[in-house]
Amino acid sequence: MAAMGFLGDRVRERLDRAVAETAGGSFDAAHRLASMLLAARHNADVTRLLVEAPLPVWLTLDASARGWNAPQWTETAARRLASGGLGLVESALAACHANGHVRQAAVTALGARDDVLGLLAVRAVDWVPQVRDRARLVCGRWLVRTPVRAISVLAPAALALRGRREGEWLAEAVETTLRTGPPEALAVALASGDRRLRRLAHTIAVAAGRLDLRELTRTALTDPDLPVRVLCADAALRAARETGDHDVPRRLLAGSTAAVRAEAVRALSSAGDVAPATAALTDRSALVRATAQAAVRRAGADPATHYRTRLANPWAIAGLGETGARADTALLRPCLEHPSSRGRAEAMRALRRLGDTPRQPLLALLTDPVNAVVRQVVLSLLPEAPSLDEHALRPLLRPPHPPHVHRAAYRLLRARDTWTRLSVDLELAADPAHAVHAHARADLVAWLEHDAATTYSTPPPARAAELSGLLAAAVLEPEVIRVLRFHFGLAD
Repeated sequence: MAAMGFLGDRVRERLDRAVAETAGGSFDAAHRLASMLLAARHNADVTRLLVEAPLPVWLTLDASARGWNAPQWTETAARRLASGGLGLVESALAACHANGHVRQAAVTALGARDDVLGLLAVRAVDWVPQVRDRARLVCGRWLVRTPVRAISVLAPAALALRGRREGEWLAEAVETTLRTGPPEALAVALASGDRRLRRLAHTIAVAAGRLDLRELTRTALTDPDLPVRVLCADAALRAARETGDHDVPRRLLAGSTAAVRAEAVRALSSAGDVAPATAALTDRSALVRATAQAAVRRAGADPATHYRTRLANPWAIAGLGETGARADTALLRPCLEHPSSRGRAEAMRALRRLGDTPRQPLLALLTDPVNAVVRQVVLSLLPEAPSLDEHALRPLLRPPHPPHVHRAAYRLLRARDTWTRLSVDLELAADPAHAVHAHARADLVAWLEHDAATTYSTPPPARAAELSGLLAAAVLEPEVIRVLRFHFGLAD
């Protein structure tokens, strides 16, 4: 029997690794973890590790226990549980036992403990009614007896298990406690690190009017969860509108969430304050810009006029593409040489929106050092791919150009025509070190499976000779080469 106290560093490291792998769903790790826990079941560190185990650990232990070669301790688990002879570790593992009678007895033994409520939540959705009812009785008792503690430990597990066949009861019991229980229970849920619980708590608190305007505004600006921020922002803006408070929407303009900033702009412009909308015309978010543009138009101004004089700002370039006319392309073309990569990318996007894709300036940007810029070039040139010069694009597949340029050239060449596509695929499929090697091989297979049967022509002689040479150097299965030769019109 292991001595009470603390584990050595190496043993603790092995336990931590087993816990992490079990949380990831590994049954092998779950078996190892159970054995290690039992071997050191009287150790204080092991008890603490068990109590702090996250729900995924219990779910994997529970599922994997069905296939355990029941060790010797399980043969007498029911008898020892009945006599109170099992400790926390053994009782907790017995609660995952394949035998329903053992699980039921383990739930009874654990019922007086509030440090394994996550495990009791798993049993509250058990497929055996007797086990399930016993666990629900225990969980319900804890929700009534110590609602604050129960909510902090039990509620995250209850909500995570809600989607299971028998999972609704416990989730509804948690909701009832949050709605009708003491304010401290709701306060714990509002501050929980669990996203599901925090969303539920804020939904209940907002509907019941339990958060004042200051709390709503603070949460809208600082909560890490987007739905919570949006929920509280909407509530804060409603409350501010009812009281005529303009300070709240102004504070929300500084939020990191686009939806919150957009609602703040809308609220202020509806109240007659258009200045924030004008300032937001160059917001980094398209949603906020669209809201600001609508507000400015309602005030009788043209957003495009604002943008035309501010094209040093990348977001003004984006805005002009959203609100301008074809004549504005003359202003936007010089922005293709913007000093910032964001400006160059937005210039391409704006020109594309306005129906202008100047080929030569775009081709020059295919070798831009920034991937985001090159992606926009490809999107603009893809519709013109059939007319692009293959001989100008081919060198871009190789050094000294970086991988993102290789990928861009490959996309354009692949879209040029069938035989160019297959030529490039075969060339790159023969080079395992190339960034597009795997994609080229997969594309060859995709062409054979989906497109070859509807390709009713063969390549012209010069292309056929090129393809024949590439096939000779290709590292492909003989059957694939044979079928490709057939479709290329090459003699065996």
